This record gives sequence, structure tokens and C-alpha cells, in this order.
Amino acid sequence: MKATSKFNLRLLSLFCLLLTLFSSQLNVAAAEAKPVAQLKALLLTGGGYHDYEKLAPFLTTNLSQLVNVKFDVDFNMNRLKDEHFADKYDVVVYDVCFDEADKASLENAIKATRNGKPTVMIHCAVHAFRKSDQVHEWENCCGMRSKVHDPYQAFATEKLNPRSPITRNFPDDWKTPGDELYQTIELIEGSQPLLRAKSPHDGREHTVCWTQNYGKGRVFATTLGHDFKTAESKDYLRLLSSGLLWTCDKLGEDGQPKAGFGSVK
Repeated sequence: MKATSKFNLRLLSLFCLLLTLFSSQLNVAAAEAKPVAQLKALLLTGGGYHDYEKLAPFLTTNLSQLVNVKFDVDFNMNRLKDEHFADKYDVVVYDVCFDEADKASLENAIKATRNGKPTVMIHCAVHAFRKSDQVHEWENCCGMRSKVHDPYQAFATEKLNPRSPITRNFPDDWKTPGDELYQTIELIEGSQPLLRAKSPHDGREHTVCWTQNYGKGRVFATTLGHDFKTAESKDYLRLLSSGLLWTCDKLGEDGQPKAGFGSVK
């Protein structure tokens, strides 16, 4: 009788153990099956000297095919009047060419990045707001000071940090058939250069892609991307997508999107 009771207790213990293991496997499977939340991005664009009406939808469409991200797009700076403009977004992307912005709006933009909002700066964003009182701090936020650019021309880039996950899979000698090479006056202390280009115009070298931490915010910036000569490059689009993911800490060390943040078929 005692032997039977011991056998039943052992059988019950074994059943409980198997049930626990089975439940654990179900929980793991459920966690793996749970969809990753889609990144939410705000693209602020517009201004002169560029065809943003065509560039913006081209970039958002193509980046959304490379990254699990949904864009809201504004062709003006009106959102910046609200100090909470970035609260519901995972990342803010600036591809703008406005010479001016009112003081409060620009301070809201700068403060959002300083307080930790992942930020991407594309092309003329580095030259923007030059007539504003806070342009110097905007340049600090961008990570580089630049006031002028070379004549529009073809040029090649040189990879400076092949170990960076952003440029790990970028060509060593990528070339654009045409773009504006922004002249580097000063790379802000703390900025990490990723790509540079030698000017065919005068032989000087300029940083064209970099990262930095501005306050608590991660910033990815590139001066490449004046028009479709560059924007249509698959390598360029991958560079932007990798930079965007890096600012959100969703890029692996191998240069690939972390699980759930790659392309969505």
C-alpha cells in the first residue's frame, strides 16, 4: 500500500514537471510569435532648393520597405510650435531647407533631441536655420558646422569606420553620380565620422556621414542626398535605414536590423 502511494506521488510529481515544462515552452512560443511594435517616425521636410514634394514620399516609401517603420510627414515647421511634438514618435527625421525658424519652435526641436529623442539629419538639415539666433546650437545638435558646399558634381566616399554597424555593409568606395559636397568647418567634439569625401573641386576632405550623442539623444547625420542622383542608390537608402535604426537602438552589431525591425513583407 505504501509502495503504491509512493509510486502515485512520483507519477504526480512527474506530471507536474512535464506540465511546467510544456507551459514554459508555450510561453516562449507566444513571446516569439508576439509582433514587434512598429517604429513611428516623424519626417519634417520642406523649404527651398530641393524637390521635397517628390523626395519625401520616395524616401518614406523605400525606407518603409527596409525598416519596420511608419512615417508621418509634414512639409512645414508648424508642429515644432508644440513642445510635445515628438512625444508619440520613436524618431524624428529632419530633411529641411528653411533659413529661419521662430525661437520657440527651434528650441523645441533642439530640446527634444537633447532630452533623448532619436534624431536623423539629412542633407540640408545641417545648413538649415542659418538666419536664426540659435543656429549655433542647432549645429551642435547636428554634430557639424557647415555653411557652404562645393558645386554640384560626382564624387566618391571613403569609409572611415568599417566596424560601425551603420557602415559595416556599406561599400568601401561608394560613388554618387551627382550631389552637393558640404564643406566641413568643424566636426563637433564627440561626433564620430563614418564617411568622408575628397572634393574634386579643390582636393579638400569633408565628413559626409557621422553619429553623435547630443545630450541624451542619439543623432545620425549625413550631408548626402540633394536629389535623386543619390537618393535612388540602394546603398544610400540602406545607409539611411541603418542610421535610423541605430538612433533607436534597433541595429545589431552585424549591421542588420534587430529581430522584428527589418523589412516587413
